[in-house]
Amino acid sequence: MTAVPGSGPSEGGPPAGGRRDNLDNLPADVTRFIGRRRELPAITDAIASHRLVTLRGTAGVGKTRLALRAAALARDSFADGCWLAELSALRDPGLLPRTVSAALGLPDEAAGDPLELLAEHLAGQETLLVLDTCEHIAGACADLVTALLAAAPGLRILVTSREPLGIPAEHTLTIAPLELPGRPAADGGYQVGDYDAIALFADRAQSAMPEFALTPRNAGVVAELCRRLDGIPLALELAAVRLRSMAPEEILGRLDSGFAILGTARTNVGRHRTLHAAVGWSYELCTPEEQALWARLSVFPGSFDAAAAEHVCGAGTRERLARLAEKSIVQYDEAAGRYRLLDTMREFGAEQLAGDREGGDWDDLRARHLEYYHGLVERAAAETLSPAQVSWMKRLQQETDNLRAALGWSLSTPDHAAAGLRMTVLLRTYWLMTGMFTEGRRWHDQAVAVAPGTADNAWAVYGAAILAVQQGDLAEAAPALARAARLAAGLGDSDLAAHVTDAEGIVAFYGDDLPTAAARHESALAWQEQAGFSDAFALSSYGRLASVCLLNMDIARATQLCEEYLRRCDEVGEQWGRGTALWVRGGARWLSGDNEAAVADALASLAIKAALGDLHTVTMAFDLLAVCAAALADYERAAVLYGAGDKFWKILNAPIQMGPGYAAIRRSAGDTARERLGEERYAAAYSRGLALTLADAIAVARGERPALPDGGQPARPLTRRERQIAGLVAAGLGNRDIAERLYLSKRTVDSHLEHIFGKLGFASRTQLTQWVRQQPEN
Repeated sequence: MTAVPGSGPSEGGPPAGGRRDNLDNLPADVTRFIGRRRELPAITDAIASHRLVTLRGTAGVGKTRLALRAAALARDSFADGCWLAELSALRDPGLLPRTVSAALGLPDEAAGDPLELLAEHLAGQETLLVLDTCEHIAGACADLVTALLAAAPGLRILVTSREPLGIPAEHTLTIAPLELPGRPAADGGYQVGDYDAIALFADRAQSAMPEFALTPRNAGVVAELCRRLDGIPLALELAAVRLRSMAPEEILGRLDSGFAILGTARTNVGRHRTLHAAVGWSYELCTPEEQALWARLSVFPGSFDAAAAEHVCGAGTRERLARLAEKSIVQYDEAAGRYRLLDTMREFGAEQLAGDREGGDWDDLRARHLEYYHGLVERAAAETLSPAQVSWMKRLQQETDNLRAALGWSLSTPDHAAAGLRMTVLLRTYWLMTGMFTEGRRWHDQAVAVAPGTADNAWAVYGAAILAVQQGDLAEAAPALARAARLAAGLGDSDLAAHVTDAEGIVAFYGDDLPTAAARHESALAWQEQAGFSDAFALSSYGRLASVCLLNMDIARATQLCEEYLRRCDEVGEQWGRGTALWVRGGARWLSGDNEAAVADALASLAIKAALGDLHTVTMAFDLLAVCAAALADYERAAVLYGAGDKFWKILNAPIQMGPGYAAIRRSAGDTARERLGEERYAAAYSRGLALTLADAIAVARGERPALPDGGQPARPLTRRERQIAGLVAAGLGNRDIAERLYLSKRTVDSHLEHIFGKLGFASRTQLTQWVRQQPEN
């Protein structure tokens, strides 16, 4: 068995055992959901009846909150879950498919068109996809939705946007503001539950000032305030937070002057004016220093921390930022220690800068934003071989939106392109370690046009090449590597030459040319040992050479390389490489017949790589544990782990699993288990592995759960749709008949049955039918 050269976790994806273990990534409610008694049933009915539903409405009307609540209510109807892709911070439409894939927890390792890969993944699934905030990239969203709906019959999409996408399949629901009071009640007062707008204001008011209560004395003022704000949730929340410094009567009085010209808003245009006026009113109530900060913060496309804000926006930022958070102008996530502006607030802030852009304020802010994140990337690159490696990897993942913004602006701005080139070069190791191959290639493809003849340009050519190698795109990689070799020679850059030589070894390894692979890796490693390892990917040359030695059955040399690799990792506190070294040493121990020691190494590697979110090496750990289980005569566990490996290799969509030698060895686990168990028992165990979530598969691998559930009971309950399909199987219907009955594709029904058999540990329809008949009637 061999170690993948440079495998890593998926972009933006969860740690192993994280987000993919549930069937959604919907965020938990931070504040209480209020009202919408009519809208929610209408939306859930629309999702059941239409494959594309768009919630349209003015800014601040609550489209996102409503979509999330509707998705949560519909969750049990989708066997493959409900997934949210937040698009408000996305500025480059070309990154839309990758952003949606990341939201689904999909790796970024495979070559090919990201939209086609996403469509292929969803093709056999029954999933609800929520695309939130689409208006600024509506054309790209329309193209993506059209392609996905055509490829995936079991897919439903819920969109939030200020305007429809404008495609034929779209069913649009207009989201109105919250219900408002008309004339006062007979007793002159209102109850909280009478109108949604009043209920929302009262709830947010109590959050801002716990002693607030809706009383007969203030109910009329609150009702009038809600009417003036047209029941727009965001406007109501901005007003409610003002209760910290004003009485309701004073807030209403302050609104009078600013809203007198608006009248009652009955259209989206009018409501937009109302919200704009409410935001403008909040702006006027800020100090000039707070106003200036609000405007400058609009340079951040998504979340940011206080240090970034201070660098970009100037001295005194931290105190003003705290005051803006108190006024609900800026949102603060205490757990993450990060701030963000809501879209409406960001847009308003950008408007305040608009008059200054010709004077250079906007470009100056972008330059300082670039400067800060360039420095952040430099610090992260310097820690690639240190105990801080993992924390820096996580930090850079948090900053994806800011890194994209900095790279996109710099590489398109001639005066700053060299900084973008340098950032790209510095991020190469991070992209390699985290499996962000497509993302990394995209930026390298832009960067290679910058500053030809420089060292950074030569390294960018190498970066584009090695990322293509990692994706198995050898046709693109070969000429790029040859060019990088020429550039390295011309510059006299021995470190770059060693990196290129090592990459040539990976190409040979993938092509099953083990002598060439060994020679290239030996040459690169010899130079790096003498000159020093410049990054974690270079250090992983030990693992690559050891992998070649394993396939050549030079177990002693492979073990010696792994021991040296582990020593060097421990010396500097490096974790990513340590997990890889343990896996390769486990392979050597398995080949030598020491299966117990091999299992120990595989489990130690699994612990590290699961914490890092390295799905690639986690999947390889399943493979190693499967062959060990087969060698230890634990055939059911071998079959389950082999099935889990197949599932996650499919999710990774890896075109080259590590060469033909590796593929043959991992397949031997399945073949041995099938031979010893018989076809039916093997099929049940293999199907169980296919149906495991990542957390369940890790638990089985660690021995924390049995490979097969006891007594034929499911390890996880069937979803409502799965119970429905199981019942139709028991009624004697075939898969095509079930598909027609439920208006699904046959492929979707096939996928559901695969999950059902895996959950229940069954291998035949007869077993499933007997189980259904034994279940108590509801």
